[in-house]
Amino acid sequence: MLGARDRKGISRDKMDVESLEQENDRELDHLADRVALLKNVTHGINKEVGDQHKLLDNMDGSFANVGGFMGAVADKFRVVYNDKANKRFIYGVVASVTALFLVWYLIFK
Repeated sequence: MLGARDRKGISRDKMDVESLEQENDRELDHLADRVALLKNVTHGINKEVGDQHKLLDNMDGSFANVGGFMGAVADKFRVVYNDKANKRFIYGVVASVTALFLVWYLIFK
């Protein structure tokens, strides 16, 4: 009967400790390379997350400024709209724009 064989077909009684240690060292080197690669990837992800966080902070400030500006415009529009003469003017502008749109639609469609 032949001796037991491992997954590579080498008989276990002929394997020496030195070849096993060399294979183990190669696998450890490969593992170290993979860990270094993973470390670089995680550093890149961390940098990207930081950049995105800064961008979102800047956008938050911009949206707050726009929100304040829109509130001021709405307040001024409300003051203008509450005046009866201005209401008629606004209705006239809306009617004119609607009429122009209808004429454009009828001509080009």
